[in-house]
Amino acid sequence: MDVQIRQDRQDDRTRILETLIRSEGHLDSRMYPCADYLVSNGTNEHNDILAGWAEWKERNEEPWTITNL
Repeated sequence: MDVQIRQDRQDDRTRILETLIRSEGHLDSRMYPCADYLVSNGTNEHNDILAGWAEWKERNEEPWTITNL
C-alpha cells in the first residue's frame, strides 16, 4: 500500500474514532474494529459514521471494556 494512502486511511480512522468518542462520551474497545470497517467501506459523513456505529454495536453485543476519558 502506498505511504500516502496508508496515511490517509489512518487519518480517516482517527477522525472516525474522534467522532464516535464524542458521540458516546467514552472510548469503547469495539470502536477500533468499527472504525477500520467504516474506513474500508468509504464511510466519511458524520451521520453515516453514527449509523454504522449503531449497527456495529447491535451486531457485536459482547462484554467489552469501556474506558472513560
